[in-house]
Amino acid sequence: MVSGSHRRLAKLGAIAVSAAMLTACSTGTGSGKGGTDIRMLVNTTPVLTKQFYENLVAPYVAAHPGVKVTIEAPTGKGVTDSLQQDLAAGRPPAIIAGGQNTQFADQMAPLPDEPWVRNAPFSQSAKLKGKVWMVGTGVQIQSLVFYNKAAFQKAGITDPPRTVDQYTADLRKLKTAGYTPLQTGGEWTTGSQFLMLANPNVMNTAPDWYAQRNKNAVSFADSNYAKYLDVYQSWIKQGLVPKDADGTKYQDMITDFTTGKSATMVMGSWLVASVDSAKPSFGVGVFPVPTFDGSEPPQASNPAMTYSVLKASNQQTAAMGLVKYLVSDKAAITTSLKAEGNFRTGYSYDASLLTDEVGKILDAAHGKVVAIGPGLGDNSAPAGFEDEINTQIQSLYLGTKPAAVAAAMDKWWTSNAPK
Repeated sequence: MVSGSHRRLAKLGAIAVSAAMLTACSTGTGSGKGGTDIRMLVNTTPVLTKQFYENLVAPYVAAHPGVKVTIEAPTGKGVTDSLQQDLAAGRPPAIIAGGQNTQFADQMAPLPDEPWVRNAPFSQSAKLKGKVWMVGTGVQIQSLVFYNKAAFQKAGITDPPRTVDQYTADLRKLKTAGYTPLQTGGEWTTGSQFLMLANPNVMNTAPDWYAQRNKNAVSFADSNYAKYLDVYQSWIKQGLVPKDADGTKYQDMITDFTTGKSATMVMGSWLVASVDSAKPSFGVGVFPVPTFDGSEPPQASNPAMTYSVLKASNQQTAAMGLVKYLVSDKAAITTSLKAEGNFRTGYSYDASLLTDEVGKILDAAHGKVVAIGPGLGDNSAPAGFEDEINTQIQSLYLGTKPAAVAAAMDKWWTSNAPK
């Protein structure tokens, strides 16, 4: 599927500040014999493996004699759990890459007011209490529906749906054609997929919805979240998603989709790399998540491959040097963008046709993006939001009513909102 197509993000500076963020957290290093060992805790994925990060930092290490970079994968459920364990043990890593929680922001070292920080995507709009504490490599969009073109043809679907009602009707046709209509799963994916679907329909009219909810100015019960909860449970009841979704791992979701078992899968742009690697026997397309009114949706988006440095580190200079390299060196940036099919103004790379289609969706949104996951800067959800929404969406599979989920989320948010 690889073509000679080149993608670059147009007008990144025009992107709205109401975007989502992957957070980061910490530093602390040990010294090896005659040098510095920078420990980096990374958020590993099927694409962003330990080996990927080791290869990514290798040129920096080669150019800095005496510097060693140790890549560490999470030992807990993810980066946040592992960081908590490391902090409790008094041995924090020097750099954290990826993650989804702002609760450690106060422990992060402020990044300098220098071009490499100011020019990083979303760095200014992600400020907390006036400081930049994380920087990313590129822009990642997440409100995407990947689809099996052969399945759509077999089901008699000629055009991708634009409205939620059209999508539901298409899912029914796909079920009749013998496919799992919408591939869902457990682990972290249940709540994340829901937000990928719902947030463009909530924040298209209220871009700062998280900030408003922190002030009790809006609620789940009286927003399009409640409407999407009804839709989502209707999919469960109609058998349009796997009954055993809660027990399905992320990698198994990808396998079910790329082997042709399921017809559509909602996921972020990083799925492109896995699809391209699998080389499915059928064509794969992508369209933006449908909206209730059929309008062009904004894209839920966030900085891709973020990095932070721990304030308490006695190796801040070494850690800052590596982070600067990762987000400002042309080769490092290009490698990072290409790995997950991400975008950044002024950068292009040989991309697959599917990456090109994702880029066209972002172009069609005219740079308008909205929050996903924990939020961005002052438009952020309370710590633990992703875990809570994940638990609540999974409860829909067990028969919990949508209204009860909305009420539970409002109660949780009120109890956990920043004071």
